[in-house]
Amino acid sequence: MAFVLAATAPAWADGPQCVNDKSGKKGASNLDINRSLIQATDPLTQAFAYSNFEASQKAGYVVACELQDRFKTLQKASKDIVKVAKTQSPVKAIRRECIEASLQREVGNQGYSCLKDKPVKFENAGKSAPCLNSSTVDFIQYSLNQALSCMSSGRAPIDPRFILKKINNETAFNFYVAYNGGVGMGQLTSNPVKEIAGWKEDGQFIEGNGRHVLETLMKSTNPACKPFKEIMKDDLVNPPPRPGSARNYCTWVSPGKGVARNLIYSLGYYAHIRDQIVKPALAARSGKLAANQDVLNYLTLVAYGPQGPAEAKSLIRRLRLSNNTPPGEAVSKIIQNNAYVRQTEAKMNELLDEYKPGAPHTPADKKGDSCLM
Repeated sequence: MAFVLAATAPAWADGPQCVNDKSGKKGASNLDINRSLIQATDPLTQAFAYSNFEASQKAGYVVACELQDRFKTLQKASKDIVKVAKTQSPVKAIRRECIEASLQREVGNQGYSCLKDKPVKFENAGKSAPCLNSSTVDFIQYSLNQALSCMSSGRAPIDPRFILKKINNETAFNFYVAYNGGVGMGQLTSNPVKEIAGWKEDGQFIEGNGRHVLETLMKSTNPACKPFKEIMKDDLVNPPPRPGSARNYCTWVSPGKGVARNLIYSLGYYAHIRDQIVKPALAARSGKLAANQDVLNYLTLVAYGPQGPAEAKSLIRRLRLSNNTPPGEAVSKIIQNNAYVRQTEAKMNELLDEYKPGAPHTPADKKGDSCLM
């Protein structure tokens, strides 16, 4: 069953409209990502489809016959759920315009389309890069903001500005990118997955230190969590395939289940290392800085970088952070002394060049404030 929108004529019938290719440098022939989204039937793409039902009708689409009755039944309920989710969200949403701006960046690496859950490799550059249509970009924004809302429930909220910066730096929202060094939107490796979902060794299940991430998700009453809970419900007892092998890539990069799983593990790992590793280490030296969200988030970015949480702990010691260190000075020192954070800030400037071409980058822009709504 297609996820919702069977167009009278496909969205690309009049020629591709590549939202991720304003410069015209990418190829317009690779439409597999858009097609794989249309074919997805998982709870996240269904929820996305229901939430966009009216807009799709106005755009000239018709619902596939086998879904017509289901849509009529669920339309009001789904609209109510979306409305409640927006009003109850503990965090602000990321603007579509900033995601679009990020998508203009060239990130390279290998891309994978997952038609029928089989990974098909392509070069994510030039004419072989995919053309993302408007519906696919809508899905990226919807999925990310729903995941941020969901994963900010039952814990200190996750700052969407730092997630925007991290994803912009890692993949520029190319959720289909995968290689040995990282998979999907959050560039997951095996270690974060093992930390959260655990793993099996010699027939025995080894529980991960971040298991609380999945347990909190399953207990959440936030409406935004519903599709993620349905997708993730088995991961507490059956750890998902590791992201490091190409045969497993669709588990982490396919529209729907892959995007959902990638976001939950990426955001969950961010919250885990922030709350369980970075904050206690920082609080041991400075309770004042541990209570400052900017300092805490920048150190969490350090911990999410290639050198891992050990680098954040080491940096706290090397910088001699204490209650006498002003928060602004601490942030400046963190940026100056960590290459991954400097790279993240530089890539944010590239996003802003696309988002506000020709305009100076204000302090609020650089923090990510102007990318929230």
